[in-house]
Amino acid sequence: MKKQKDKRKLNSLRTQLPLSYASIALITTTLIGAVLLFIIWNYYHGLEEKYLNSNLHGTANSLTRIVEENDINDPKLLKDYSDVFQNQANITAFLIQSRMRVLDIDGNVVADSGTPSRSWSITIPRPKNDGTQQPSQTGTTSEERPSFSIEKSGQNYEGNPPPYSIQANPNMFGFLLEDSMNEEGKRSSVVAKEAFYGEEGIMLGYVELSEGPGYGQRIILNVLKGWAIASLIGLIVSVTFGWIMSRKLTKPLVELEKVAAEMKDGNYEIRSPILEPAELASLSGTFNQMAAHIQQSIETLRQFVSDAAHEIRTPLTSLRADLNLALSEKTAERSKPIVERSLEQVDRLDQLSRDLLDLSKLESRNTVERIEKIDLADLLAELSEVHASAAEQAGITFQLQFPSRKVYVHGDKSQLYRAVGNLLDNAVKFTPVGGKVILALRKWNGAAQITVEDTGIGIPSDEREMLFKRFHRGKNTQRYPGSGLGLAIAKTIVENHQGEIGISPDPERTIFFIRLPLVQGTKDND
Repeated sequence: MKKQKDKRKLNSLRTQLPLSYASIALITTTLIGAVLLFIIWNYYHGLEEKYLNSNLHGTANSLTRIVEENDINDPKLLKDYSDVFQNQANITAFLIQSRMRVLDIDGNVVADSGTPSRSWSITIPRPKNDGTQQPSQTGTTSEERPSFSIEKSGQNYEGNPPPYSIQANPNMFGFLLEDSMNEEGKRSSVVAKEAFYGEEGIMLGYVELSEGPGYGQRIILNVLKGWAIASLIGLIVSVTFGWIMSRKLTKPLVELEKVAAEMKDGNYEIRSPILEPAELASLSGTFNQMAAHIQQSIETLRQFVSDAAHEIRTPLTSLRADLNLALSEKTAERSKPIVERSLEQVDRLDQLSRDLLDLSKLESRNTVERIEKIDLADLLAELSEVHASAAEQAGITFQLQFPSRKVYVHGDKSQLYRAVGNLLDNAVKFTPVGGKVILALRKWNGAAQITVEDTGIGIPSDEREMLFKRFHRGKNTQRYPGSGLGLAIAKTIVENHQGEIGISPDPERTIFFIRLPLVQGTKDND
């Protein structure tokens, strides 16, 4: 149970939304950081290559001058001048802050400055002056000008060190003239190599530059640290923002869930507040419409059960009394009229149950299922044949008033047939001999209007508002058979067709009307 609860919590919107924000932020910062680091590394790697290659050619030329001045034309002689090459390597390494190696043609090391990561001793010896030469006005001669040598610290001097000696410690960006050693960071991995030649063009060996200043190492490291800190901050902000947004989005859903829970417990009158944003407002509006429909359906069902129980009780009571009376009669002649009256009650119950079921189906669907284009004049002409015959047998005049052009509507033919038929049944039933029933069709304010007019017993003015309620029967109709559901069924059918049904306020005549939307764009309706 706890595992299921934890799983539901993990799969909830309140958890998934912050995780989604965090994932998006993590992926975005990772991609941006990776692209940024690649661009920076590529840029500084190019600078490192350019730096070594720009110094490589000059270094090779300096070695070429050394071998030419010392008449070195044999690669084997390089070892004899290793001190010269070593001094050159030290000076070059000091100046360009890179490692320099001199190699013979077989790849053997002749001189190696080593990794430029230790302090250097810059030694400037005193110029020799035995008093025979006087310095010129412009300074010392070239022979008197002191030379200097650069060696890595750590060597031992016999006696006192030379008077002109400077201790220098390298870092990534130059030298510090102090004794303490500083951490300089990683060196470049770029290696540059070029051959140098003797006077006769004989290749004597190679000069190799490596371990140059790592321009981008420290910068990339700092960028990497900054990117990690920014990513962490962005991740925290994203999770926080996602958490806030998840609470903001789920709050109206939780309220809607509470309303739904109360409806589940039987409170059908409760409604959801209009939520925000617009999508949730539409959802809450649709939910309220659904709740209203459910409430109406429940109330209709309750009313149906109540009305059915009330209306069925009376004929059942009469039927039971008549059957008991028929059983008590000793002869068939005396019980026959009682049985016939019981059969009438059974027929009434049968008609009542069918009407109730039909009305319940119409009200529960609240829509028209079989929609088709209907010519109302043809439908009414077909319907009038049955009722005209019944009117003729009852001594009633039956008239039709149809337009010359066709009138089309969309709807269920059988349902409209029944709705108008119920009005005609009532008109013929409640009209005395010598009366008149008129069935008319015309166009009225963009709608098709059907009217059923009769000169019958009339409807009291205080009962007109109750006509379309179920089981309502007027005071002057008690001696006429009926269930009181005909007009309720007609009203439901017409409303399901988006139409209108009512009675005209004419005190002398009874005129029922049905108005239905015309089919738009039909030539015959123009």
